[in-house]
Amino acid sequence: MNLPPSRCVEVAGGAIHARCWPAPPGAAGAPLVLVHATGMCGAVYADLLGPLAADPARDFAIWLPDMRGHGRTRLPAAPGDVPVDWRPYRADLAAFLAAVAPDAPVRLAGHSFGATTACELAAERPGRVAALLLLDPAFIPFDQARAYAALRAAGANPPNPMAEGALRRRPGFASRAEARDRLLSRGVFAGWPDAALDAYLEDGLDEAAQLRCTPAWEATSFRGVSTTLEASLAALSTPFTLLAAAEGSTVNAGDFARFAGHPACRLAARVAGGHFFPVTHPEAVRPHLEALAGRG
Repeated sequence: MNLPPSRCVEVAGGAIHARCWPAPPGAAGAPLVLVHATGMCGAVYADLLGPLAADPARDFAIWLPDMRGHGRTRLPAAPGDVPVDWRPYRADLAAFLAAVAPDAPVRLAGHSFGATTACELAAERPGRVAALLLLDPAFIPFDQARAYAALRAAGANPPNPMAEGALRRRPGFASRAEARDRLLSRGVFAGWPDAALDAYLEDGLDEAAQLRCTPAWEATSFRGVSTTLEASLAALSTPFTLLAAAEGSTVNAGDFARFAGHPACRLAARVAGGHFFPVTHPEAVRPHLEALAGRG
């Protein structure tokens, strides 16, 4: 495992932890930021971005932040009876970008919840994001979103298998060795390369081998799933690429067509693998990261 250095970026209310390959001295290229999936941490994607980081011509920083309640980030994340939506994450991401790139647009990528958060931030703040790479964004399908939002607004918890599954997760392990043994090739970790799993164990578990993203917070985050991505997509002017999983994607055929037909869409494609294809099939994603960085 070869993780980039840790950085803690001070923001209102605490600090956002990130793994970062700093820009070379004197370089001024727009930073590239990748936002992780629910329950994960930025370090999981270090192996995916490693070859781009090693490019001797790279003139920009690469950041892998941990969102609120995830990884080593120190921001309040107390689960409540009322689910949060993902607006707080957008605010946190905006604060992070303001701290690491105050004077210029950034290049922004995201996976799952991170892709949706990135897309909605770009729509909300035109000009802040120069280009987007969306990796299997997670959201309530467009034709179901209004009904789901109404239930949530009425104080109900609509059925959410992801949240219910998160609450069944064990909160930790006796040791990291036990965690590795139990997680290896199981559930969402099936097919993960060793480097990605070891990175998850490094930043996703604390010193006592307990999950830093607790099952209760993960469930809260899942329940806050976006119901507003259709409106955000309509408002989006930032050029973007969408990559969706060929198997078990969060983007159904109808919504995929909506992304693909958007005037700012550069490319929409299905790629091999399931929802965690950025980890299990990094070779399918790297060319698009290079394009995002201006190398394609």
